[in-house]
Amino acid sequence: MTNPERTKILEMVAEGSLTIEQADQLLERLSAQSQASAEQRPDQSQLTAGFPTFTGKQMAALEAHEVDADYIRALQEAGLRDLTVKQLISLKDYEIDADEIVALREAGFTDLTVKQLIALTTYEVDAEYVRALQEAGFTDLTVEHLISLKNYEVDAEYIRALREAGFTDLTVKQLISLKTYEVDADDIRARRAAGFTDLTVEHLISLKEQGE
Repeated sequence: MTNPERTKILEMVAEGSLTIEQADQLLERLSAQSQASAEQRPDQSQLTAGFPTFTGKQMAALEAHEVDADYIRALQEAGLRDLTVKQLISLKDYEIDADEIVALREAGFTDLTVKQLIALTTYEVDAEYVRALQEAGFTDLTVEHLISLKNYEVDAEYIRALREAGFTDLTVKQLISLKTYEVDADDIRARRAAGFTDLTVEHLISLKEQGE
């Protein structure tokens, strides 16, 4: 409510056009309307973060989830721009920070969506896990590959051991199959010692199924 509006109401009371009770009711109504209007205006402190259109309701939601301007700016600097309020809240709820996004980008994952970031976080796939797999020879992995390998507990140590045992060109699917049937490097060496010199992934799994 503006000062001219308040002055006009007081003048009407003085003229007898309004009773004091009516004036109080009108002042209260105008004050409520003014407050509602203010809540719809964006918080100017957020303009520096590149979001000039947050409403009062959106600001309240962001504040409730501890999403502040610094967090938004950090995400933008990490490459995530034009995020919706819902996406910002989701990223914060899953404790996804800008440093991890940067680390994943440095590992080659430069175009991750919010949904993919949340999926990687849910399955505890971080940049360190990605780099370890890459160092073990897997440099062309997708988000789906990473999640599948992590879900089946296939790590870089397991891959290196299989490579040292002679299996150097395994696919993600083969790795998961071997891990599912609990085939490891010791099994491979034991099979070879028993005379199985031309082993394939299928042979190893079949022998494991048969209990041999």
